[in-house]
Amino acid sequence: MSLDDDNTRAAWAPLTHDSLNAELAGKSSLGASQFVLLNFALLLGNVLVLFNTGAFASISLHATGELGVSPSHASWIQTYYFISLAIALPVSAWLAARFGEVRWYLIAMLAMALGSLLCSLAHDLTWFLLGRALQGFFGGLTIPLSQTLLLREYPESKKAFGISLWSMAALSPFTLGPLLGGWIADNLGWHWLFYLNVPLPLLSAALVWALLSDRVSVRSLRPFDTMGFVLLAIALACLQTALNQGQDEDWYNSAFIVSLAIAGVLALVYFIIWELGERYPLLNLRLFARRNFAIGTIGLSVSFLLMYGLLSVLLVRLQSVSGYTSFLAGAVLVPLLFFAKPMAGFFHLIVHRYDARLLVCLNMLSFALFCYMTSTYDFFQRNSWFTHTLWSQVLEGFCLGGLFVPMTTLFLSGLNAKRQTQAVELGGILRILGGSVASPLLGVLWERRTAFHQSHIVQTLGTYDALGREALTSLDTAGFHGQLTIARLAQAANQHAAILGLDDAFRLSAWIFLGLATWVWFAYPVKPITKMGKKERLRENALESLVEEP
Repeated sequence: MSLDDDNTRAAWAPLTHDSLNAELAGKSSLGASQFVLLNFALLLGNVLVLFNTGAFASISLHATGELGVSPSHASWIQTYYFISLAIALPVSAWLAARFGEVRWYLIAMLAMALGSLLCSLAHDLTWFLLGRALQGFFGGLTIPLSQTLLLREYPESKKAFGISLWSMAALSPFTLGPLLGGWIADNLGWHWLFYLNVPLPLLSAALVWALLSDRVSVRSLRPFDTMGFVLLAIALACLQTALNQGQDEDWYNSAFIVSLAIAGVLALVYFIIWELGERYPLLNLRLFARRNFAIGTIGLSVSFLLMYGLLSVLLVRLQSVSGYTSFLAGAVLVPLLFFAKPMAGFFHLIVHRYDARLLVCLNMLSFALFCYMTSTYDFFQRNSWFTHTLWSQVLEGFCLGGLFVPMTTLFLSGLNAKRQTQAVELGGILRILGGSVASPLLGVLWERRTAFHQSHIVQTLGTYDALGREALTSLDTAGFHGQLTIARLAQAANQHAAILGLDDAFRLSAWIFLGLATWVWFAYPVKPITKMGKKERLRENALESLVEEP
């Protein structure tokens, strides 16, 4: 594949290059109030896309209950949103070039509002999933677009502030979303999460069109890799569906699941072969030949998989096992909001003073400590409320803030500008895919370990066992008699097994994070940079903020 600008297919390259190009940016004809409105409109659009990621995690049980499906279907609703979001990223720049950035942003916001309307009116899982897929796909298209349109209007001297503002708006919905989503579900009803998502995208689109309609332009088109896109969509849809339904269908004992898995693997293999031989590939898979990119991207994807998977499992189990309201479950994550962004800013200041491998290693060790701490808490004790989990989330806030910056620096090291934009695109997609498999994968682990502990507890609570007799006597004294005693004892055993299963999930994750802390040292050293030009620093910060998009 040629390195020439005309022959290189990098999905976010034209967007990122143009937004930081002094000749195209910083010549805004907007007045002060119009400039403020534009910031509000574009940041609103970006916030809405990410709010639908974080907020739904705390209301999934409300949705599955009203849709008439089991709680295991909660992961379906979230994972198909992630899959649609990931598929959208490689085609964003091509569609923007075909229709113009402003015009395509308008189309995407309208389609996202339509998806939200479907979700708000749906009483059937199929229609609800279709609405979530529309939200994810068209929302994903706006992520690089919103950054590009915003930064073009900033003068050169203020671009760093624009990047920081956009990055802060990008991280806040992920951390604050579960709390607000829980409050909406408890006080207004979960449908209101989607009712609000109908007028707000329309408002964002209307303001952007009113303020930037004279910026409509269409660039010359690069060839689009249609075959690669179709193969990628088929592979992801088949593999994600097999993962989502595998537990309910008994995995390899189901011909349907086996067929889906085989079809997904074959499509994925064909996609890799096709991309390596394509002149204008959808994704530049040759980047995996770069050791630092491969190690950094895999580390980032696995880290986000574990972090988001544990978060999702924790939110659902706090509600289903211990009786937390959606609001209280979301409140557990509040420390992420206060600590993640300041830590990210701190790492921006120090990342080029040290070897990125050292910073990544320390971050992985911190994640391991967070997982181990959480695995030791009996946070389902109602007397302790959620203070134990709240304190562990303080540590996770520090870990989350220190995750993206050094990891991005690691996998971008040694790449030129065009390759860096390709790397951010590919790394971002893989990280989002990690989030898509996180909930079902960690959910299966939790269910299997819970079943194991249930079996063990039942074996030790027999009527001829001293502990079992003591438990039965205590229940009888408390007023439980006959079958009611057995039912109450079974309920307590199931709850305790659920706690132990969740502890096992956190403990296994701690070991994996320890492995990642070792894994990163196989990368080449990233030498400290004593001096970096202002434009290079702005560009790197813009790319890092794109990677931070949950």
